[in-house]
This record gives sequence, structure tokens and C-alpha cells, in this order.
Amino acid sequence: MSVILTFTTSGGDIPFGRALPAGDATAELDRVVPLSDGALPYVWVHATDAEYRRFEDALRSEGASDVTVVDEFDDRRLYRITWDEVPDGVTRTLSEVDGGISLLQASGDRDTWEFEARFPDQSALSTFNDRCREVGIDLDVTSLYQPDPDGTSAHGLTESQRDTLVAALDSGYYDIPRSTTTVELAETLDISDQSLSERLRRAHAALVENTLR
Repeated sequence: MSVILTFTTSGGDIPFGRALPAGDATAELDRVVPLSDGALPYVWVHATDAEYRRFEDALRSEGASDVTVVDEFDDRRLYRITWDEVPDGVTRTLSEVDGGISLLQASGDRDTWEFEARFPDQSALSTFNDRCREVGIDLDVTSLYQPDPDGTSAHGLTESQRDTLVAALDSGYYDIPRSTTTVELAETLDISDQSLSERLRRAHAALVENTLR
């Protein structure tokens, strides 16, 4: 049975973390991407105009042969990225494990990234952990579980999305007026304010998709 691992790691262990400028710039994978089909082709970036330029230049130095803006809004850009090869770090280590590992979610900034990855079985997960130790990647595991038969928790939510919604409800985030802020809730969950907003957005979309359509 497949296993879902949620973990955090240094921003230096993923090309997007290394490419993001220091400050408030953040990035988030746009969708589930099988690593064997090409490493992380789409990513949302929240930054300023000057930071976008530095990010694009840094990605090319990481081995990206093409960096294209697909969509652009006031507060974010969606990039499509073509890599000559899988960059060093967590993504390369994941891609080297046989069995069709997929990233369900990944977001972060220059300092810290949170990942949620599906492994086909426990053996693949053990191989990934071993290879991370071999190359000096330090993982901080936040959850490990086997999904329901449909691959998600109730209403299409991942475990981290469900936990975040429950924490938001319990803390009064949905009260009128609100009893807590996104900053306070993010601190409680030990994630960034941006990561919290992105996770809530994904969770709300999953609920609508699986309950109202």
C-alpha cells in the first residue's frame, strides 16, 4: 500500500529555494507532478518585479534551459520550467527512487520548504530516507500515513489539509469576527503565513470540488 510522507527541509535542498531571493518571496508547485516525467515543470512564485528577475536568472544557473511566464497576476506568476536534468537536492533524490513517486504538494521560501510525497510502498520510502542520509539532506518528518483506498481523506482532502482546516476551525479562524489571524495560526502549525494561505486555498478547492460538483 502507498505511503504519504510530509516533511520539511532546508530551502537549499531544492532548486526553487536556492533560486528565491531572501525576503518575502515564496514559491509553490502548481500541481501533482510524477517526478519521472520531468522535474517540477510548473511553479507559482509570489515576489516583486526585481525578485522575479533574480529568481529567473538563478533558475538558469541551476540548469533550467527555459523559464517561461505562463500566467501573471498582481501578486504572483506561474512559471513553466524546462530542465536539462533533475537539479541536485530533494527532487533528484526522489526521482532516483524506483516506483513512481509523486509530489502532492511542495511550497516554501529561501529558508524552508514543506513537501508532501506519495511513495508506492514502505520499501521506496526507506530507500528515499537512506539516500537522503547519504547525500546529507536533513529531513524533518511531520506526518507519515497510509491513505484511504481512494488515496485521500474524506472529501478529497490530504491529511495535512484536513489537519489545517480543523486547526483553523478550533482556533476561531472562521468565527465572525475572527478569533485568530493567519499569522497566529501559521505559528501554531509551524509553517509560514504564505504556506498556510496556500494550504487553505487548496483545501477549500478540494471541498468544493468533492462536495458541491
